Amino acid sequence: MGGQAPQTVRLTELLRHARVGTDGAEAAVRRTIGWLARTLGGTAEVVSAGETDHRAEVQAVARGELGSAAVSEAGSHTRMVALGGEPPFRVLIVSRACPFDGEDAALAGHAAIILGLLLRVAQAEADRRERESSALHLRLAVLQLLMGGDVPLAQRTAAGMSPGLLDADWAWMSLLEMPVAERAQVARDCEEMTAGRALVVPCPAFDNHVIVVVPIADIRAADCIGSALSDYVARCPRVFLGRSHHHPLAHVATAYEDAYRNLVAARHLPGRRLGHTARTEMADLLPAAEAARWTSDLLRPLDALPQRPRDQLLSTVGLALRFTAVRTAKTMGVSRNTVRSRMERAGQILGANLDDVRVRTALYVALQLRDRPTEPGSHDPGPDLPALIGTDGGRAWARDVLGPIETDARDLHRTLGTWICANCGVEETAARLGLHPQTVREHLRSVEALLGKELTASGPDVYEVVLAFLALYGTQRPLEQVSLAVSPTVQP
Repeated sequence: MGGQAPQTVRLTELLRHARVGTDGAEAAVRRTIGWLARTLGGTAEVVSAGETDHRAEVQAVARGELGSAAVSEAGSHTRMVALGGEPPFRVLIVSRACPFDGEDAALAGHAAIILGLLLRVAQAEADRRERESSALHLRLAVLQLLMGGDVPLAQRTAAGMSPGLLDADWAWMSLLEMPVAERAQVARDCEEMTAGRALVVPCPAFDNHVIVVVPIADIRAADCIGSALSDYVARCPRVFLGRSHHHPLAHVATAYEDAYRNLVAARHLPGRRLGHTARTEMADLLPAAEAARWTSDLLRPLDALPQRPRDQLLSTVGLALRFTAVRTAKTMGVSRNTVRSRMERAGQILGANLDDVRVRTALYVALQLRDRPTEPGSHDPGPDLPALIGTDGGRAWARDVLGPIETDARDLHRTLGTWICANCGVEETAARLGLHPQTVREHLRSVEALLGKELTASGPDVYEVVLAFLALYGTQRPLEQVSLAVSPTVQP
């Protein structure tokens, strides 16, 4: 330090250790206390006023009766200094074996001033974290209410956080994916970009996802948010984005699935983002009047329930058809047992075995169709699902879905069809085909690679494959035993 006086050098060192870095003020407090103890050749600690196991002098300083105190006993010398601006004070206690000279006592006093300021900063940081945590829990509660279909309660809850945020009938969702360590920063960036006009929530089901729900109260403002998010991803090479279609606010769970599927596809795109115009669903191709009658027939037992339990069941079923029970539970803020019991209840009401992938496929399509506007039609019973999807458009869609597996020399059609009839069980498929289970797994991995779909877990990709088989083969093998009708005679 050149020609600087020793005390100046020590004060410079004190300020260096007290500098608040990225690790926060609490870490600076710990560093400063440790440095002070080493420099003075003793021990140093900060105690709160409520800690009563210290000597009377400490309590007197904490109460503000003394600004500082010094005690010398055989082999021990202690100095106590009040920290902060008003009582009750925290107290800096420094002890060592030899007496304090004037410079050491002054250094303890300077350290006390610095520590008092650092503690105020640390408290402010703690208060900020508490506010952020409360706001996060509130946003998560709003999201989970929306996922559960309880829009009025979600709107009332959001009003206390951001008045007017959910004053809209429609919304779209963006789902961003990033390294886990970067999620907090991405969430903050999204909040800044959306400026209170969207619901930004770290996804409760995936710890590397951020959810952005954009209510469409002003179409231009919503489009600006969409452009801002897209530009953001273009600037951030480790972030991916999937955006949903526009959906009624009551169907945010559907928007979530839509965004998730586009996010999965975006992982393989050079631009790392995929918007809402990318997919054609089988449901888009079905004749509207016949599809509406079939959907009404299938869902009538659930529609007979009172609105709140009906919406609760439909929201849970809609998510559980797309994701595991664990992820559904996290997304909705309920337990896995609650998800499973609601699925069992829905199956009982519908008179359907929801453990069967083919029944789940029918229910998945019905829930897609349920939200689409239709014109009043005939009250006659609707067609069954094979007849409904066996149109020219449906068959053309199915050929597009399954066409790539024709390029493989193996009979992947046979393996895949048998796997569907075996309820996606590899061992059962192998037994029916006379193959080794590992061979079946290799066939399925090849199908996944050729079709660009995930078949190892029940979900939309599996339902698309089931629908494609049903559209092409109808009631013929390998789906001759498929029964996708749900009995309309079972009452809730």
